[in-house]
Amino acid sequence: MFDFYPRYEENFAQAQLILFMMGMGATLAPSDFVAVVQKPRSLFVGLIGQIFVLPWIAIALNRWMDLDPGIALGLILVSAMPGGSLSKVFAYLGKANVPLAISLTLTTTLATLATVPLMLQWLAADYMPQTFQMPVGKILTDVSLFLLAPLAGGMAFARLHPSRAKVFSEICVRLGLVVVVVIVVASLGSGRISPGAHGWRAPIAIILFAVLSMQVNMLPFRIFGWSSQDALAAGIVATMRNMNLALLLASSVFSKEDAIEPQVMFVVLFYAGAAMGAGAPLTLRYRYRVHRDVATKPEAIPTAER
Repeated sequence: MFDFYPRYEENFAQAQLILFMMGMGATLAPSDFVAVVQKPRSLFVGLIGQIFVLPWIAIALNRWMDLDPGIALGLILVSAMPGGSLSKVFAYLGKANVPLAISLTLTTTLATLATVPLMLQWLAADYMPQTFQMPVGKILTDVSLFLLAPLAGGMAFARLHPSRAKVFSEICVRLGLVVVVVIVVASLGSGRISPGAHGWRAPIAIILFAVLSMQVNMLPFRIFGWSSQDALAAGIVATMRNMNLALLLASSVFSKEDAIEPQVMFVVLFYAGAAMGAGAPLTLRYRYRVHRDVATKPEAIPTAER
């Protein structure tokens, strides 16, 4: 029934990203991003954790659980990925610092042009071909067309039609969520995700990595009592990664004849679902907390919601 889906998987992903970015853009202003730059502590902490700390969690899980080579490589590949499209909508739904989430995603995406080749050659040198190259053109095109352009379009709509901005944002986000549901159902229906295909250790390791990535990147914010909105943004972006880029790299590096290719692809596809499963409870908990605080303290309303 869903045999068509693999051919159009990237198009579905692009559609939901455009809808989400336009919807969130309608709730934001340039001053929101200026505030992130003026107080960059949360941005720096989120970047350091995601780029330099989390890959070592993948290495530790690989050694502790004695994972098969393809599973281990897939986990390292996932750990090197930047924030993905769904991280912004989960941040939005959880009333997190959305400008920070977008800034983290943009920065980590551009940083991958340098960090991904270095991480893979350093941590997975035994499996990576010497001819490996990052698809620089595609990354820059995706950032421009599917992140920055719709974000700017949503912000422009809000500036031109401020009275309609909230309704416009809600319509875009809800349509984006419909596309996400289609993606999940079609992925399961087409057999793209088969949880038991590689034994029990692989899915457990992937789920553990998703949860640990979230908690480790949020840890400094909790220890020092920093903004919970910033903590959620950092945790969600670290958890929900760009699996479209991971699929592109995996398919460009490994052919169908490679013995480890099915395992690498399994990790990438399963992680996409595991990240949503890990991020949803946290997002709902933070959303409930904000609504509870607003009911008792109106000044607790996040800036973007005022």
